[in-house]
Amino acid sequence: MDLTCELMDMARAAGASLAGIAPVERYDGAPRGHHPREVLPGAQSVFTFGIRILDRVLEWPELLQGSPLIPEEMRLEALHSLFYRRSGYDVINDRLNHIALGLANHLEDLGYASLFFPATYGALSDKMAQLPGMFSQRHAAVRAGLGEFGLNNVVVTARYGPRIRFNSVITAAPLTPSPLMQAKTCLGVDCHICVDECPAGAFSLLPEASSDRVWLAPVSRTDWSVCRKSQAASACMGRCLRVCPTGRSGLEARS
Repeated sequence: MDLTCELMDMARAAGASLAGIAPVERYDGAPRGHHPREVLPGAQSVFTFGIRILDRVLEWPELLQGSPLIPEEMRLEALHSLFYRRSGYDVINDRLNHIALGLANHLEDLGYASLFFPATYGALSDKMAQLPGMFSQRHAAVRAGLGEFGLNNVVVTARYGPRIRFNSVITAAPLTPSPLMQAKTCLGVDCHICVDECPAGAFSLLPEASSDRVWLAPVSRTDWSVCRKSQAASACMGRCLRVCPTGRSGLEARS
């Protein structure tokens, strides 16, 4: 079996919802520190895959209202800690890491140097959590043709909208590239709902956001300090993902 097809089958069998491949040449011109060959000399491909987030997980603030099981004054804290964070982050990240390790081990067994960076939500100290990611999974997903950047500064896919998390394996294997996204998945400035629904106003749009072309680079900036403060003060975690209409059931998926 062709190695590219074999890896795709392995990823899907292990639980990946989407998968795609970018040749490292798609990273040419990336800022210093962001090119795959800076972490793996000789890298040829980046295999990126994602696992969707259940829609109901993102509706966590509305769950269990009036329930006799949880006092109302504890409901949001309990749902965030025990449901949203576990179901929407930790469990998915564990599976993403499991898939990445399996793919990387298989590639190295075949003689191709490979690596991945584990998903780290909730695992870092406060000091380390302020650092930028060691590898941008958002850029990797866009370069692998899985979606485009949205106004909410995350990747918007045709099937799941932005409700998906990603990981990647950087490898020396020469894999067959996936095509870049050709049709828009973010509804763009005519929609704007993710920006409007942010209670902190953490998003600022760049001039590129006025274009109708597929956004292969970010078209907005997120003030993460404002975002974090808002999350601490309100139950807004996941709102910019939840409100996006792309990929909702009943909507026509674009590819």
